[in-house]
Amino acid sequence: MTWRGGGLLCLLALPSFGQQVGETLPTWSAGTLDIHQIHTGRGNAALLIFPDGKTMLIDAGMVPERAGPELGPRRPNASRRAGEWIARYIRQFSPRAELDYALITHYHDDHMGGIAEVARLIPIRTLLDRGEEPAPMPGRLIDDYRTFRRTQKAQQFVPGRNDQIAADYDGFEVRNVAANGEVWTGRGVETKSAFPANWKSLPVAERPTENHFSLALRLRYGNFDYFTGGDLPGVALDNLPAWHDLETPVARAIGSVDALVVNHHGWLDSTNAFFLQTLAPRVVIVPAWHATHPDHSVFRRLLTTRIYPGPRDLFATTLLDAPRAIFSYMGEKFKSTAGHVVIRVAPGGGSYTVLILDDASERHAITAIHGPYSSN
Repeated sequence: MTWRGGGLLCLLALPSFGQQVGETLPTWSAGTLDIHQIHTGRGNAALLIFPDGKTMLIDAGMVPERAGPELGPRRPNASRRAGEWIARYIRQFSPRAELDYALITHYHDDHMGGIAEVARLIPIRTLLDRGEEPAPMPGRLIDDYRTFRRTQKAQQFVPGRNDQIAADYDGFEVRNVAANGEVWTGRGVETKSAFPANWKSLPVAERPTENHFSLALRLRYGNFDYFTGGDLPGVALDNLPAWHDLETPVARAIGSVDALVVNHHGWLDSTNAFFLQTLAPRVVIVPAWHATHPDHSVFRRLLTTRIYPGPRDLFATTLLDAPRAIFSYMGEKFKSTAGHVVIRVAPGGGSYTVLILDDASERHAITAIHGPYSSN
């Protein structure tokens, strides 16, 4: 198993990157790949700026407001809704006044509840989602989304393709890995269904859920590889059939990566051992916003070198009191537990740096810098 290199805060290297703790993030420059995991406290959102300047938003989560200890504070504060905070963040860091792509991984509010509000403030050139088959769960959420979709140039995300999301830059590729249970095999554009042929006739409790239909993609830039897969499950809970594990066929297709966004926020049905062993990420991002993120068993799997050897750095957008208390016996294992997580990949993809930005202020000052890491 190959280790992913680098990983210490390298003070001597900082001047060459033009970044210092306390400063604002230098603007994107041509040839650089930026990946921003945005933290609003209400769901997933990630802004990607490709080496040619094209932009993509992956999800725009906004769960309904409710009181309770399972949720942390809204970020930067409660004066605006999550969709507007996401749009304002994009405006600050994007080199364009519009989004080239917006991708909705699946139809849950913590992944798509704020997309209409984002689009009200920032035009979207192409909207990608999983389409209407399998049929989404009926309700107001999907009705509102259908209304929004009719106002957009929408496409169905097609597993296996590497030309649906494109940048005009050598060495850069976005591979569509999975959608609706259809998974790329790793060969050409070939795909295979992870579900049995009769899945629609199974008892409701045994059928795949909306999470199983999540879109997943691998981004490659030179030697740098990054994976994100919405809420794909990897552990078949409650004695369900093994095919409820989508992470294993995905892992077989994509192999090792440098950076991983854990599936389903690190909930207890995700991040199985084979998936981790195969991807062997050097940098792991947990897009947390709830007291169950991440699950204790997932956290242990992320840490143990019995699954894959070598160092790994863990970054969580937040860590609320409940998981913090449970994990306390293990010591502080996260490199960061608060803030937006930005991966800045150097031109050509040979190395990358992880920067943490303050999520309590729109100044978004750098609070920590990790790397540079070597891409493998």
